[in-house]
Amino acid sequence: SSGISLEKINIVWLKRDFRTQDHECFQTAESSKYPYLVISLFEPSIKERLDTSLRHWQFIYHSIQQMNEAMKNTMIDVQILHCEATEAFHYLTNEYDVQHVLSYQESGAAETWQRDMAVAKILDEHSITWIQFKRDAIIRGISNRTGWDAKWYKTMHGDQIKNTYKQRSALSFENPFPLPFDRQKELEPYPNHFQPPGEKSAWRYLRSFADGRGFNYHRHISKPSESRLSCGRISPYLAWGNLSIKQAYQFAGQHPSRAVSYTHLRAHETSLH
Repeated sequence: SSGISLEKINIVWLKRDFRTQDHECFQTAESSKYPYLVISLFEPSIKERLDTSLRHWQFIYHSIQQMNEAMKNTMIDVQILHCEATEAFHYLTNEYDVQHVLSYQESGAAETWQRDMAVAKILDEHSITWIQFKRDAIIRGISNRTGWDAKWYKTMHGDQIKNTYKQRSALSFENPFPLPFDRQKELEPYPNHFQPPGEKSAWRYLRSFADGRGFNYHRHISKPSESRLSCGRISPYLAWGNLSIKQAYQFAGQHPSRAVSYTHLRAHETSLH
């Protein structure tokens, strides 16, 4: 309301980038003089989509828990908001003097594009700058792939972001959109027969592949049984951003086992492309 000075903050909106390293949003937020709020939106409308299942949401939920554990000494806590994106940003722009919203570009379904357009309208009405960083060398809206290959390789050979986090006092935030109790109970268990989620697991799978698990990658890739072991198995981690493609590409390119078994790592690099 008029006469009340709202706290100036930035917002980091996590979409498909649930990691703490090689993260441009966090780097930008950390370099700002303003405190920042980190949010992930569990949108009921996206939950209802036929290409989204409980298994996806469990993976995201547990990736977030792992991030919060990794950053507990920084007082940064990823807040899960159970609401539509427009509800979240209407609330946040009224409660805070938001300076910037920081996110990665999303390449998803038409609904997420339309949702982003609705969010952009709200932010524009409040004169808030929304910085959307390019994700994994994806170029949105191109009509052809001319020159794309060279740009992809240039991105992959660029420096990774080495994120550092200052110790800071916790931002005062009362979550008005908490997960309903029943929904939380659905998300908390994680089946043992699924690939474990999160940044730590992503690196464990990538390292074991490079260290020897993937030596038969090119021989077994077309065999359903054998490929369970010898394939990279990092697709879910790339899909939800527990790893960036640049991290995976450079790790394979610089791994000592290239001297012993070049073929599986080179083939894996090709699959990342």
